[in-house]
Amino acid sequence: MSFDSLALRHVVHDLQEKLLHGSIRHVAQLDATSIALKITRDGRTQFLIMSAHARHARTHLIEPPVSEQQRSYFADFLMTHIGRGVISGIEQLGWDRVLRITIQPQLDALVESQSRVLIGEFMGKHSNIILVDESTGKILQSMKHIDETLSRHREILPGVTYTPPRRPVKLDPLNLDYQTFLTLAENGSKVDWRCLFDRIDGFSPTLAKELLFRADKPNCAGKLWASYGEIKPHFNPPYGNPIVLVNPNEGDDPVAVSPFPLNQFRGMNHLMFNSMSEALNSFYEMVVTKEAVQQKRRTLCQVLEKLQDATNRRMARLNRDLANAEQAEDYRIKGELLTGNLHLIQRGTTSIEARNYYAPEFDKVEILLDPKLSPSENAQGYFRKYTKAKRGRAVINQLIAESRAEQKELLSYVLKVQQTETGDRLNAIHEEFVKKGWIKEKKNVRSKQQSITSTFQKYTSPDGFQIYVGRNSKENDLLLRRVASGRDMWLHTKQIRGSHVLIRNPENKPGIPMPTLLQAAQIAAFFSKGKHASHVPVDYTWARYVVKPKGSAPGYVHYSREKTLYVEPGIPSAC
Repeated sequence: MSFDSLALRHVVHDLQEKLLHGSIRHVAQLDATSIALKITRDGRTQFLIMSAHARHARTHLIEPPVSEQQRSYFADFLMTHIGRGVISGIEQLGWDRVLRITIQPQLDALVESQSRVLIGEFMGKHSNIILVDESTGKILQSMKHIDETLSRHREILPGVTYTPPRRPVKLDPLNLDYQTFLTLAENGSKVDWRCLFDRIDGFSPTLAKELLFRADKPNCAGKLWASYGEIKPHFNPPYGNPIVLVNPNEGDDPVAVSPFPLNQFRGMNHLMFNSMSEALNSFYEMVVTKEAVQQKRRTLCQVLEKLQDATNRRMARLNRDLANAEQAEDYRIKGELLTGNLHLIQRGTTSIEARNYYAPEFDKVEILLDPKLSPSENAQGYFRKYTKAKRGRAVINQLIAESRAEQKELLSYVLKVQQTETGDRLNAIHEEFVKKGWIKEKKNVRSKQQSITSTFQKYTSPDGFQIYVGRNSKENDLLLRRVASGRDMWLHTKQIRGSHVLIRNPENKPGIPMPTLLQAAQIAAFFSKGKHASHVPVDYTWARYVVKPKGSAPGYVHYSREKTLYVEPGIPSAC
């Protein structure tokens, strides 16, 4: 049992006690599918994770994150719209795995002062994090964009009216009565967990199986009712008793997390926690750690598998070469026979038959000749092949011995990797592979990119886009050659000397919002020779249509498919 409706119910109760009326101070992108909200209330700072991971979608309080991903468009957008906002409401949408956080804007907000609703949908592969304008119900932005090609029933796109996920009509678990349970087991038919899961709202497979396990006789409505009576009090968060179950026989691997003890898991150790957030935080830390170990093991095994395949192919090739080298004695014999029959061979002959005095029966052997060479040169040719093959056989035997030793070493590492349980030990093995040259260390591209982009003047648009400005010819060239991608938007004053301006578009959106374009155009006009004019023409086009001619002067480019805006020069506060 992981993050289900009941777990969210307990988390919401926890968040209402600790975060309501708190102020959002920062939004961090932890990874591709997770964000963390830094929230301060009454002088205390806490962190709330919201994850749209396909397998580990969840929300709960966490310890301060050790690190965050490089600047993210989505996190920056959220910070622009809800940064310093006050949380006025936290609720679960019915029994769905949907969290709604209502945020009132700060009083001195520069962006429109409407309330926002941050919605977390934690539903497996359909999980998402969505920001909605409360007054209009329109989606402002979402972590995952879902268009009609991905879903025929529900689009999640900026500008689309938000609609909650569709849910079948089910029974309210808090309003069930004995007569309802009779209908679940009518006619003495056996009730399985799918029946409970399909008919009772908020029931996960694990919760349904727990009810049946405690009932012992799933076809008996009385037993089911009594079993439900044991579980129902835990639906009320104050009476929860959060636990994490770990398997002592598998190195304390995490098995389940629950607001109450699960009897169906026998032989498990129970770790008790004071809150559902603490239990979930501990459980997913163990899950992530375990998956990280498994991923490291898979990576090392893949390296070893490739090395073993390469070694096996090399051994097969060496064995073929050795078989050819074994013909060395044949070359020597043919050279000796030719030497003894030189007087019988005419130049231009392609082959002769000679009696092999080295064979037990003195059989005749055919010896091929190069008609362009003299008989003596043909004999010397066979002696040279003999010498080369003899020398090559010794080398090949040495290489075969080395390859066999490598095969044994690789096999020993396979066993070592398979038996290693800790991430630290796997990291040590990884370092051994690096030293042996089996793994090439990747260069830190991110830090290099950060060092490049740190040189530019940067701004954040109202829509959350990052705007970079090249302040001289060198930075202009660097911006185009090292930073820009094809779907970034490039701007420059029309026929007026000035800075190159780039709107970063890391999500490859098909268009840039007009407020962002206008702000970037104002910046381009400000960093130009026309900064004192009232209206300045600014061209803009996709970066893929901007070309720097070979050998041209610094900052000089050709561009096409441009459009023009007329703006008044201006500059916002730098980020």
